[in-house]
Amino acid sequence: MKKFVSILLMIIMIFALYACGEKTQGDIIKSLGKRMEDIEKFEVNAVMEVKEMNKSHLFDVNIKYKEPSFFKVTLKNRDSNNVQIVLKNKEGVFVLTPALNKSFKFQSDWPLNSSQPYLFQSIVKDILNDEDMVFVKQGDDYVFETKVNYRRSSDLTKQKIIIDGKTLFPKEVIVYDTNNNEKIKVLFEAVNYKPKFDKDEFKVEFSMNHAINTYKDELPTFEDRSIMYPTGLIEGTQLHQETILDISTGKRAIMTFVGTAPFTVVEEYLSVESEMGGSEIIYGDPVIICSGIAFQTDTTLIWHDNGIEFLIISENLNPDQLYDVANSFMPDAKK
Repeated sequence: MKKFVSILLMIIMIFALYACGEKTQGDIIKSLGKRMEDIEKFEVNAVMEVKEMNKSHLFDVNIKYKEPSFFKVTLKNRDSNNVQIVLKNKEGVFVLTPALNKSFKFQSDWPLNSSQPYLFQSIVKDILNDEDMVFVKQGDDYVFETKVNYRRSSDLTKQKIIIDGKTLFPKEVIVYDTNNNEKIKVLFEAVNYKPKFDKDEFKVEFSMNHAINTYKDELPTFEDRSIMYPTGLIEGTQLHQETILDISTGKRAIMTFVGTAPFTVVEEYLSVESEMGGSEIIYGDPVIICSGIAFQTDTTLIWHDNGIEFLIISENLNPDQLYDVANSFMPDAKK
């Protein structure tokens, strides 16, 4: 009799929850999918923390979206004040570096080709695509733990997503590695669903000029540049040969590392373009490293820091190892 009463009470409680409008996991996921489909535009600010080499690197991030598939993500590195913009419009995917007045065009299907912890659409897509995701209700918010899909990294494996229960927009995303260490954390501010965008908001030239005017007093000027050396070498790898050449913009360094995990580094000082020309074509994907946005393929990684273009080339390093080497460059490291 007691067992029957317990079961009856449980059934009554379940019906009571439904009567009070308590949403199920399926209801919430369905609502997220509909929210993603219905959203026309938004603008949101966020703070992104990238943790590498026992250091935290903070970025101020501004994200703009307009249907059907226009994105603009502006990242400002708090360490260097360097500003970079990832832009997707009907012409393609671009990365802009205002301090150099230079743009790059990607042969890439960014942003929905892999996980992006700062983009609403990517976050919801990860939730919808993970049949084994973990869900809990936390106060008025919803917490999801899902797998991630970083096509250029196998070290990043899962993420924790906190969704605002009222707006169904992310409040926080934390990405973990295979050892359960926090690697990326994004904290979102209140989202604006009715932003007033300029008619040219998602055009390359407008975005470059607007960024230069907005950050003109903060952008780095590259007055103090020096050759940098990687400190995150795989055991058994060492610098074999280095050549430094004088070029019109300053210096070009070519370093050859040999041993267990051989690779080559090319560093070249860049000049600031007086006028923005056509975008240089890049074959690869934009990825986030400690200094900002890098361009990664299976065998190369390119990025810009303090007016220097860095290129790592290796047939032996996998994408995660390329990423680790790139994050280890230090200006005063010993050769």
